[in-house]
Amino acid sequence: MKVTADRSRCMAAGHCAISAPDVFDHGEDGLVVVLDAEPGEQRRREVEVAEDLCPSRAIAILRTAAVTAPQEGGAPDSAG
Repeated sequence: MKVTADRSRCMAAGHCAISAPDVFDHGEDGLVVVLDAEPGEQRRREVEVAEDLCPSRAIAILRTAAVTAPQEGGAPDSAG
């Protein structure tokens, strides 16, 4: 999981820093700062709460899918 915050959308409501204080904070200007852009799965629920509560939708969770190697003898070549 990767976390991003769009400071240009942030309205300094503070929900993110309260919901996930190890992941988000506020800078001197009051706008969101991401402290941990790749928090572990143990922080997923609190980061999801922060994303849900953000009134300006400045918080985004990029859900990454596991990459799997193709199986041997995979799909036939469509050219042939």
